[in-house]
Amino acid sequence: MFKKEGFGRKLSQIRKAHKLSQLDFIAQLANAHKEFSDITQTTLSLWENGKREPSFLRRIAIARFFAAEYEMDEAEQKLMDKTKMIDLGHRPSFYPMAMSGITSVSFSDLTETQRNIVKQGHLIAYNEALTETMAAFPPSDYNVDLFMNENTIIGHYVANKAGLVVSFCSIDSMIAITMTLALSKRFTAVIIPIRVPAIASFFQDLHFEPYPTASIINFYKGNLQALLSNPFFKDLLNKNASLVRLSKAQKG
Repeated sequence: MFKKEGFGRKLSQIRKAHKLSQLDFIAQLANAHKEFSDITQTTLSLWENGKREPSFLRRIAIARFFAAEYEMDEAEQKLMDKTKMIDLGHRPSFYPMAMSGITSVSFSDLTETQRNIVKQGHLIAYNEALTETMAAFPPSDYNVDLFMNENTIIGHYVANKAGLVVSFCSIDSMIAITMTLALSKRFTAVIIPIRVPAIASFFQDLHFEPYPTASIINFYKGNLQALLSNPFFKDLLNKNASLVRLSKAQKG
């Protein structure tokens, strides 16, 4: 377990236990999270020798990198508690509904009821009509994956063959995770809308870049396969959002 006291010594021990050289560790950190893009071997040596202390954010991130726990002292816990009001868009349904199957259909072949549900969900989530979002991109043929609980739609995404996702909506965060994993089976890279500022900021930390469009929605482009193998994204998938909140709080 990591903690502020003796952090450098613990870092050196666990890095060596994972058979990572200092240079390999630095490279993997930088590839995984932009917060570490300026770290040098000299800086790492100073950390490990206890001559310099990484920031609280970096200490938390390094622990997450190794999928290890971090024991906060009183001051750190108070700082983390202040971040709990940051919206991550995680609003579980009052009546959680498990996915029973996925229906994949061309957008043009949606039934009237399905089309209305998809359009209404998109409008509520993004405050923009789906037709307006589609108009922000060159004309394309779109496919819709409907995530179902028996006969009820509990999530959907609308995407073309190139990995452009113009709509991504779900009833709760667990279904959103399921949808993300389903997307990863179809695409290596995606352009995807993200409506929650803290999540958008986190995706940028993990090397997703803003993708300019005429839409009022914020879109981001990145490698989905790299995202799913990223230790910090895996941490979020495991419902550990402390790094996301802390990073957003420090950025303001």
